Amino acid sequence: MRARRTLPGSVAIIALGLSGVLVFSPGVAVQAESLGTRLVAPLEFGLSRVTMSVGHLFDTVQHASDLAVQNQTYRDEIDRLQAAIVQMRELEVENRDLRELLGLRERAPLGSLLSVDVIARDPLGPVQAVTIDRGSDDGIRTNLPVITWKGLVGRIVEANPTSAKVLLITDVNSAVSVRIQDPASRATGVIRGVGDGRLLLQYVPRTDLLRTGDVAITSGIGGIFPSGVLVGSVLQVRQRDVEVFQEALVEPAADMRNLERLYVLLRPPVQAVPTPTAG
Repeated sequence: MRARRTLPGSVAIIALGLSGVLVFSPGVAVQAESLGTRLVAPLEFGLSRVTMSVGHLFDTVQHASDLAVQNQTYRDEIDRLQAAIVQMRELEVENRDLRELLGLRERAPLGSLLSVDVIARDPLGPVQAVTIDRGSDDGIRTNLPVITWKGLVGRIVEANPTSAKVLLITDVNSAVSVRIQDPASRATGVIRGVGDGRLLLQYVPRTDLLRTGDVAITSGIGGIFPSGVLVGSVLQVRQRDVEVFQEALVEPAADMRNLERLYVLLRPPVQAVPTPTAG
């Protein structure tokens, strides 16, 4: 059996002596306590600062997490408001179109109007045409006029059950009979597309007054387009001494490059006249 270790006798004697000094000499005890306090105080202060730093770190992390959640909430709200603004702007555009169209109907009796949206452009470069989202199921048929509140766009050249094709007045195969709106002129002619987005007014007698800035409207001749619909304004007049007609370059009133919402002028179908029977 191993013998238990004991403290050396000198160490025990020193410890006993120190105890006696502390007991019987209060001043020494106070000094010893003060020394201990001075030795331990920095350690306590350091531990306290470490504890405070750790607590502050946890608070900062928690605050950052709360801010992240709050920022995400703000971003979601901003996205919702931006979507609402977009919808309001679209409604503004539609309301403006309807107000202008109402004014147009007051100036010229256009009949029943069907609102349509452009869903495609003709993929062939030389062909100036668009496809709309309504067709024969909605009463659309060929040769019906198509307008915007700004002016004439074209006519229906193909009608399917749920879609239709509109040939624009800027196409080279399009022709519209027009009249100059100026009361001092009232010159008439035919407008054709030139393929670059502009129009050419032809067959205007040289004796008729025709000037830059004149407004061209539909004349109603031909039966396809009603009279009084704005077509465009004269950019340049061309005259040649050897010719009996003058012509003019015309800027279309409707922006053919950015067509979105259009209106088809519906007309009641022509009723067949019954053939009288002999008898």
